Amino acid sequence: MALGFGRQGGFSLIEVVVSIGLLSIMSVMAYQALEVVMATNDRSHDTMSQQVNLRRAWAIIQRDLLHMRNRPFSDGLGQLERPYETDVSEFGVRFSRGGGPMLASNPSGLTRVYYSIDDSRNLVRTTWAITASPRYSDGNSRTLLSNVDEVIFEHLSEENEYSENWPPLNSPLAPMLPKMIRVVIILENGDSTSRLFPGVIVE
Repeated sequence: MALGFGRQGGFSLIEVVVSIGLLSIMSVMAYQALEVVMATNDRSHDTMSQQVNLRRAWAIIQRDLLHMRNRPFSDGLGQLERPYETDVSEFGVRFSRGGGPMLASNPSGLTRVYYSIDDSRNLVRTTWAITASPRYSDGNSRTLLSNVDEVIFEHLSEENEYSENWPPLNSPLAPMLPKMIRVVIILENGDSTSRLFPGVIVE
């Protein structure tokens, strides 16, 4: 009697190739999905970090402006800068601020604050003791905010008109300090925020 042999178990070469192809496609799709999730997470993290930095920058600007003082500042060249003034050709705001620590090197606690935007589009805050001079000292600089497109300081005059320049170009005899200051920060991603600071303290 003849012996019959059944079909042996296992996968054919074609089945193995098809399985490997399907596995490769699924791996690529899974990797692409993971990339999307990671990119979304990175963008979310960057956005949250930027918002935290923005809130911190606003807190520092607010403290500075609310502690502004009517105190001129020596430029080290025999001239006095006004208590508050702006650069005409580019963004820059300089003013005298009180409320700082009273140190042996600066017993009055007064400082000179300068806001500017550097070449890397960072909003930078530089300070000097009121007794120091930019001619002999670079001051203490701190980056408040990165990826800044524009910062605008607008100043309310006695005529109740806002001007980016202080003193206003058409009013050289304007008061030493503006009545109000409106600040606008525009980031490179298009986000824009603003604050109005009234009630500047005048001594």
